[in-house]
Parts: sequence; structure tokens; C-alpha cells
Amino acid sequence: MAAAETAPPRRRRGSRRTHIVSAAAQLFAADGYPAAGMDQIGAAAGITGPAIYRHFDSKAAILAAVFDGIIDAVTARPDDLPPGQPPAAELLALVDVYANAVASRRRLMAVFVREVHHLPPEHRSQLADRQRDLVRQWRTLLAAVHPGWSPEVVRTTVHGCFGMLNALGTFDSGLTDQELAGTLVCMAARLFQVEVDGVAG
Repeated sequence: MAAAETAPPRRRRGSRRTHIVSAAAQLFAADGYPAAGMDQIGAAAGITGPAIYRHFDSKAAILAAVFDGIIDAVTARPDDLPPGQPPAAELLALVDVYANAVASRRRLMAVFVREVHHLPPEHRSQLADRQRDLVRQWRTLLAAVHPGWSPEVVRTTVHGCFGMLNALGTFDSGLTDQELAGTLVCMAARLFQVEVDGVAG
């Protein structure tokens, strides 16, 4: 009985934390990180500013949570990717996850592009490590797809692709999320010179 009575507060705390991160992300995207105060974030999340400190010890910690959510989304492993796929299929599956994640988080990508320098050094280092891991994974797959490409060509191509995908934070597109993600996947396929849906990249 006691366990059943304590479960709902845990869910509420988790939900409240999610609301805070979501509200802060929207404010960071609309007005910039420096302009968003804790009271403003609290009001947007439906709580008082001081109550935020039950969940986060600083505004920078909220920003770090926003970035963690973006990285978690863009690096998620495709659920429907069987093991042992050819490198080209695996690479495109990872591109598809990334493209769909950024297409459905356009305003958050603006935060990702503009506000990274506000992250505390330890969080910035962790973010850089996760980004390097993802870049390394894509480079390994692309090198396997094109063994004749030099390491520098592979590196430049992968970084160029990430630049294209992350640019969603710098402009507004009239495409739907699905259309935008599909367009990005096709553009990446052309850049990587692989086939998508039977069409040569």
C-alpha cells in the first residue's frame, strides 16, 4: 500500500522536470538563453521560480538538460534496424533518425546552434564527447561504403552532412516535419553517394 501511495509523486516529479525543460527550451529559442530568467521559466512551466531549484540547481543545468534531450533524440538507435546490415543501410538508418529528430525539434535546434557556449565547461565537454562518438560512427560506416575515399574526404563529407542537418536551427522551412526529414535524408544520401528508396544518391 505504501509503495502504491508513493508512486504518483515520483511520476509528478518526473513530469514537472520535463515541463521545466520544455518551457525553458521554448524561452531559450524565442528570446535567447541570457534573457530567460528562472522566474520566467517557472511561470512558463506553471510553478514559481524558486520551486525550480527542487529539480535543477541552476539555469545552466536546465540548458544542459535541453541539450541532453536533443542529443538523446538524434543518437537514438533505430528500433527496426536488424543486426548485420550493410554499412550503407545502417548509415542511412542513422541519418533518418537524426533527420526526423531535428525536423520535429526545429526551435530546439536554434538553441543547439546558438546557445552551446553558455553550457558549463563540464557539460560542454560531455556534449563534445557524445558528438565525437556519433561523428566517429558515421565516418566508420561511410569509409566502409567508400573504401576508395581518403580519410580526409570521409571526414569532410560527414562534417558537411552534420552542418547541413544542424542548419535547421538557423532558418524556417515551410515543409512539414515529415517532408523536411525526407528531404534531409535524400540530401544526405546524395552527399554520401548512397541509394535511398531505390534512388541513387
